[in-house]
Amino acid sequence: MPTPSAKVFRQQILRPAEGIFLFHARAVERLIEEQLGVAARGVPIPDLPYYLMSRDDFLEGLETENAEALSVIEGLRLPNYVILLPSPSSPIVDERSFVRARLDYWSRSFEAEVARAWQNARDAQGDLHRFGAAALHALIGTHAFAEVRDVLHRDDIALSVWDDDLVTRSFAAMVVRLRYFSPGARGFFFPAIDVWPELDSWLEASGLDLPEPCRQNRMPPLLLKSRPGSGALPTSPPPLPTGLPFGRSDPDLPRVRADAARAWSTQHATMYAEDTAAKSVSRSRFPKREVPASLEQLYQDALQRGSRIRRSKGWLRRIRDDLVGGAQRLVARFIMLPGFDDLGLAPVPGWVRHGRSLGLLLFEHAIGCAQRAEFEGRFAAALRHLGDARWLAQRLSQPVGRAPATVEDAIAEREAAAELHLASLLAAKWKLTPDTRVGLEELIHQLAAEDRRRGGLPPARMLLSNLEQVLSEARNDYYQLHFGRWLISLGRQRLVQPLPFQMLLKALRGIDTARTRLDEMPWSIADLERFGEILDRLQAQVTRRLEEQILPCLGQAMREADFLPRNHRERVAAHKMKLELLDIIEQRRNLKFTDVRDIVARNILRLPDPTLAEFFRGDRLARFDHTAARALPGVYQRGEIYIKGLQQASAPLFGTPLGRIISRYLLVPFGGAYLVLKSLDLLLAMLPGFNQALELATFTDVLLLGGLISLVMHTGIGRYLALVLWHGTVSVLRFVFFDGLNRLLRWRPMAELLSTGLVRALGRNLVQPLLIGVLPLIPIVLLAVFVEEVPIEPGLWLGMLAFALGTLARNTPAGRRFLDNLSTRIGVYLRRINQTLVIGLIQWLLTFFKEITRGFSQLLHRVDEALVHHLGERFESTLFKALVTPVWRLAEELIQFYVTVLVEPQVNPVKHFPIVSIGHKLLLPFLPAITTAFIDISASVLPKVVAYPLVTLTIVLLPGLFGFLVWELKENWKLYQANHHERIAAAKQEAEALPVPDGSVAPPVEPAVVGHHGERVRALMARGFHAGALPKSFDRLRRILNREMREHEPNPRRLLQVQRQLNELEHVFHVFFEREFAYALRERCRDPRCTLQWIETGTPRIATNLVELSVTLYPELQTNADATASASHRLIIRVPEPWQTATVTLCIRLFLRNTHICVETEINGHVERIDADCWSLIAADLELFAGRAGADLEALHLGLPAAPAHQGTPYSIAQ
Repeated sequence: MPTPSAKVFRQQILRPAEGIFLFHARAVERLIEEQLGVAARGVPIPDLPYYLMSRDDFLEGLETENAEALSVIEGLRLPNYVILLPSPSSPIVDERSFVRARLDYWSRSFEAEVARAWQNARDAQGDLHRFGAAALHALIGTHAFAEVRDVLHRDDIALSVWDDDLVTRSFAAMVVRLRYFSPGARGFFFPAIDVWPELDSWLEASGLDLPEPCRQNRMPPLLLKSRPGSGALPTSPPPLPTGLPFGRSDPDLPRVRADAARAWSTQHATMYAEDTAAKSVSRSRFPKREVPASLEQLYQDALQRGSRIRRSKGWLRRIRDDLVGGAQRLVARFIMLPGFDDLGLAPVPGWVRHGRSLGLLLFEHAIGCAQRAEFEGRFAAALRHLGDARWLAQRLSQPVGRAPATVEDAIAEREAAAELHLASLLAAKWKLTPDTRVGLEELIHQLAAEDRRRGGLPPARMLLSNLEQVLSEARNDYYQLHFGRWLISLGRQRLVQPLPFQMLLKALRGIDTARTRLDEMPWSIADLERFGEILDRLQAQVTRRLEEQILPCLGQAMREADFLPRNHRERVAAHKMKLELLDIIEQRRNLKFTDVRDIVARNILRLPDPTLAEFFRGDRLARFDHTAARALPGVYQRGEIYIKGLQQASAPLFGTPLGRIISRYLLVPFGGAYLVLKSLDLLLAMLPGFNQALELATFTDVLLLGGLISLVMHTGIGRYLALVLWHGTVSVLRFVFFDGLNRLLRWRPMAELLSTGLVRALGRNLVQPLLIGVLPLIPIVLLAVFVEEVPIEPGLWLGMLAFALGTLARNTPAGRRFLDNLSTRIGVYLRRINQTLVIGLIQWLLTFFKEITRGFSQLLHRVDEALVHHLGERFESTLFKALVTPVWRLAEELIQFYVTVLVEPQVNPVKHFPIVSIGHKLLLPFLPAITTAFIDISASVLPKVVAYPLVTLTIVLLPGLFGFLVWELKENWKLYQANHHERIAAAKQEAEALPVPDGSVAPPVEPAVVGHHGERVRALMARGFHAGALPKSFDRLRRILNREMREHEPNPRRLLQVQRQLNELEHVFHVFFEREFAYALRERCRDPRCTLQWIETGTPRIATNLVELSVTLYPELQTNADATASASHRLIIRVPEPWQTATVTLCIRLFLRNTHICVETEINGHVERIDADCWSLIAADLELFAGRAGADLEALHLGLPAAPAHQGTPYSIAQ
């Protein structure tokens, strides 16, 4: 039975006379399919928020959908277009859900009314040339219009079969709705649009009355017309992530930000007032009294004693005082527990005064701890102890309920001093600007206030501790003791190894932790963004100092390891390699050999084929491992012997011509064939009833399949045949399982047959009832036959029963409602299962094992950091660390070996199958001998109680060694430049036409790794299973904003998460542009043939399907003397201020078209200031950048000024 709220809701929303109807979502879907006819076959119809349908189509569809309702609606005078709204998916059971649903459907009705007014105006005036898709395309641009279509389809607002004019209508209605229900949010839904004032003028010119969305202004007529009952717009719009740059051209955004700041200030003041009132109410239980003078004097005495500087005592007396004082404080803590008075153990309230002496002792101790902490520079601890002292003073003053004013003032003065000292010292130590210092003082003050109220907030207290850590790290000096190396060298090597980078790395960790804690604070999003910017400035200062110290050391290590560039492209690559190493150090606080190997493998400065001398003295990686350990003490971790040894051992196989021939023509094809066949054997063996004697991985089968794989890999005809076979198989499977039925239904003769009245009547009155009735009978029949063993034979009676059930469910209102609800629930559950259990589970597994391995390495590194010595530490700590460090080093190496080599390949499903599974089969015959050998070796050095469990664990995990070997060999294969043979042939052909100065073959242009998880540009922009971070982030942002509008509940934490994700993507593209193109242009400024003097890069502008990058070029200023000067003696004036020159702005746009990355350029400014030779160099760098972005270089058209015909040989990308 419907609730009164649901009935009132229908009365307020349903307006048949005005053409507004409520239908079930499935009924709306059937009406749309009836209207579209053949065009809707095979096209998914989402749950639209509304649908605008012509009157004639609505009445025709209603004839088959609900004839009873048609008999009533035909008597109404309907408008030309009717609005179909889907019924609420969740029941309206209380007032809160009623208010939410009414606001949601008000916004839907308003959007639908705008769409109807737009369509009526276009039909009446016939001005689609001014207000159609072409006009909108010309106004907002090609990329923004593509984004509009994508957003409307992703958010289930438009159908995929709609033309551009219908998409324009839906876009106009959605933009108007957003402007009034969430002012300022339009730019976050459509970030590619930056002409919002012009778009508002265009909408008003179309005939819509759209006053400025302000509470003092009047409402639009359509908004008043669609208002349900006495509903009103929310007093405060949903919060927006103002830290994102989208929508800055929206005129509503500044006003919304100002209103949000005022609302939060009012709410914050109200919250503190309520807290104070609550405290007053709690104190009103006791009569108001003044604090006795005697008690106030006791407070003063305790305050003075706690602030007194005490002389050092002997160790015996100190131990005695600590024991006695600790026992007294423990008893006092128990007495001072909150609520102890309410236990009924005393005859009168406030009996704590009998233990006042113990409480004063605790108060004195808190003041003393605060004093010592302030002297030691631990201001967060001082604030914490002062807060405890204030609480104790208030507790001891019951039943008065407040501490003496003098005590409160003294504690408040010390708190203010501690807050000021913490902010001032942080600003002085890290050289922060005055504005940043003021913001830091405000942040610390608010954190301290949050920590004092209501027992304190853990995030606020931890954030203060993190800031204290950042300050303390500025004064620490770290070092290591190398007793073993010092003893072996007989004192020739240093015993103490300074660690100059640990202080900065630990400060960075403290700032990162503080940034995470800040997001947990219950503040407005504006305050969180403002204080987050303060922490970002502090992090920038620490990072800058770290870069100044560590970049020269990285450059020295690279030079000593022979990572030396030979031409312009390699200089850019070497610079990028150095910065990528720095990125890893800043992110993980350390650098490992495997990190360096992975960076070298994707850089053009890969390893050349090793010489005979390098087999003995080590290649570039081995030399870098040695020099980096010396140049970066405490930061670089040398490679483990089993990783470096495997890399050196695989060098003859991967780094020599003979080894590559063996790998390519023998190991890869025939080894791959064995793995494929053996995997099939393992899968078939799991099937019940399978003949175990049948084995696919025989010698003959492996030989035949390996030869076929080798033919495909190394011959053009083989690759062509394999490609044709693959495309043919995919096309056949797609036709059979997906496209075949849709194409058959869309075939014109079949579509005309299905559209006839006879076929439709048969389907509606015979086929559909039979199918609907059979579905519930199938499980009943199966249970009766197989469980109860009741023989049921199909017959006419069973068909008649199915037909009766189907007719009852298909042709009655209650039955249709039941079927619609059932289909909706099944669809929702299937989507949840698909997203959560299938896609979500696989993504979670991939991320989990990657993060758990990284987290385990970070945990080991944290222990290493904890065992590092620093100046000023106590002798006991130094002695303990010196004794524990050698034992930990041995344990760490053992743990790292087991986890990396044996455990991780076993538990990681991506590495486990099929390599580890096949390893189990191969090791099975040798396990007895291996176990005996391990027991004999381990029993000779370890007791049996340790040796036997260790051997058992090793034997169980031993097959993981195969997974480790295969994955490590795969990574080692990428290290050598000659192994990237697919594009070497093209590079050789280019080198023949455009020789490189040193005569070497130019490396091929490969798409660069851009994302933090190894994604390329296309993987960031194109949607996919594990790709599409850019559009998916905007999808998530729109979902959060829509949920806030629908439920009217702000969620600043989720907004901050998606804002941080978008900021990271913006930073990723900025770093990619800066390192791949901007640095190349800066290097060109040194070339005498280039007239560039300086360049500046702008902030990237990202959108759903667009990345816009810009660079400002400052050419050299030339005087009139250039006209008479010779070509070899040009008179050039170099201006030290580049902003005074005539500039050229080069805008580069990366966008996705048909799953391919495209590059578009736009030039503004004084193009004539840059000569043709310089444009030729810029074009070469831009072409290389486009290739690194993943664009097709053959179809690339840069649109730059052409070089003159008389110039010499054009510069290739390699030059």
